[in-house]
Amino acid sequence: MRALLVAMISVGVVACGGAETGTTTDIPTQGVVSLSEQFTGDFDLIDENGAPVTDEDFEGKVMLVYFGFTNCPDVCPGDVGVMSATLNVLGDEASEVAPIFISVDPERDSPDALRDYFGFDDRIIALTGSMEAAAKAREGFKLYAQKEELPGSALGYTMNHGRFFYLTDRNGQPNYGVVGGVSPVELAELVRRNISQ
Repeated sequence: MRALLVAMISVGVVACGGAETGTTTDIPTQGVVSLSEQFTGDFDLIDENGAPVTDEDFEGKVMLVYFGFTNCPDVCPGDVGVMSATLNVLGDEASEVAPIFISVDPERDSPDALRDYFGFDDRIIALTGSMEAAAKAREGFKLYAQKEELPGSALGYTMNHGRFFYLTDRNGQPNYGVVGGVSPVELAELVRRNISQ
C-alpha cells in the first residue's frame, strides 16, 4: 500500500508538472494525481451525532475528503485549517461541496471527540465508525494508515497515514488526489473545476 501511495505521488508530479502553462489562475503545479476507477470512494460511517452516513448521502455534490485524527499534533490541524479556508475562498460555491473529514483513529475519535474538535467550523462533516468501517473507508480511497506505538508518551500511540485531499465528481467517484500542503486558493480552484464539470 505504501508503494502505491509513493507511485501516486510520483505520477502526480510527472503528470502535473507541465500542465496548464500560460494560465493565470493559481493552481497546484505538483502533487495532483488523477485517480482511476479502482478508487471507489465508498464509506459507511457515523457522524458526530452518531447518525449513519454513507457516500451516497452526498450524491449531487462534489466531495472534498480528508483523512486524519484529532490527536494529530501538527499536520492534520493545518490541513483541516486549509479545508476550512478553502470553503471561505469558495464563497457561495461552497454550497456545492461536501467537506468531509474521516478519522483514521476511530479507537479514540468518538462522535463526542469529533464534535469538540470541529466546533470551530460546523461546515466540515466529521465521520468515524467501527475499526472495520474505518478500514473499509480507507480502502475505498486507497489510503495508507497504521498505528505506531509511542512508548513513554501520554498519548500511547500515533497514526501514520497518507496526507491527501481527495476530490470526487458529483456521483461520488474520486477523480483527484491532492498531496497535503496545498494552499486554500489552489485547492479552491481545483474544487471549482470539479463543480463546473
